[in-house]
Amino acid sequence: MSNQIPFAEGSGASGGYLIPDEQAQVLTTGLLKETGSLSIAGDKRATTSKKSQFPIWLGAPTASFVGEGAPKPVTGGEFSQGTLNIKKVASIVLFTEEQREDVRGGDLDVLVDSGVRTAISDVIDANVIGKAAGTNISTNFDTMLRSTTATVELGTAGDKLKLAVSEAMGTLEANGYADPSQMALVLASDVRRHIRDARAAVETTTAIYDAADAIYGLEDVYSTNLSSFTASAAATKFVGFLVYKPNLHVRLRKDVTVKISTEATVNDGSTDRHLFQENLTAVLYETRLGFLVHDLNRSVVALKDAS
Repeated sequence: MSNQIPFAEGSGASGGYLIPDEQAQVLTTGLLKETGSLSIAGDKRATTSKKSQFPIWLGAPTASFVGEGAPKPVTGGEFSQGTLNIKKVASIVLFTEEQREDVRGGDLDVLVDSGVRTAISDVIDANVIGKAAGTNISTNFDTMLRSTTATVELGTAGDKLKLAVSEAMGTLEANGYADPSQMALVLASDVRRHIRDARAAVETTTAIYDAADAIYGLEDVYSTNLSSFTASAAATKFVGFLVYKPNLHVRLRKDVTVKISTEATVNDGSTDRHLFQENLTAVLYETRLGFLVHDLNRSVVALKDAS
């Protein structure tokens, strides 16, 4: 991580700086680009509230032929309300006085460095998917992709991924989510290698996947928080999800704050660090966002290896 501090002076009386909207958008854009499971959300908006509520259409209208002068059929129009709660993600980075002296100048862009964005993105991605470091997550965001009850099991053929994706597409289509341009895949990071290396059983030098259209032209993003595609099969091995993008809702708070202190006491997980006494500067990064999937069991299909 690049430990460069752009502040030559101390912080304001409030103990921190509020990043201007344009600068907050740097972090917002970075999160959406780096966090694959967020980047495919079809409904991404900024918010300034702690909770976002919006109507959700349940079901579809019907129509039928009627005779001249006959009563017209009445169709149902049922709505529900989705509630998306904003959660906070934070990180404190410690710098020594020597690091502050060695690096001077710079601007606010330096604060939004790749290390912090990667760390924040990874924990968000893990919670959207519902798994981190081999452990299933079950409590942070309002919903997570892993919670879907719709699953497709991988087979054993060389093109098992493509066959599983086709079956998952069929599930979405049967559920009324039939527009393939609105479907997207979240896949394990090593799926890309599987696509490159898969060969036909008879013509062993013939690639199975067309590089120009590997998986039906679907949008695809990759996550390190899914099980490895090449790992041994297990009952909880999720290697990907096919999702209907408009049903994925993300709300991002724009008031991203960066707070600086040279006098506080912070705990690094095991030890209290006395900043003034140790000539340390603590920089606190915070962002807030929420994630929700509506009609989860019909709009998200998990690709699972449970053989």
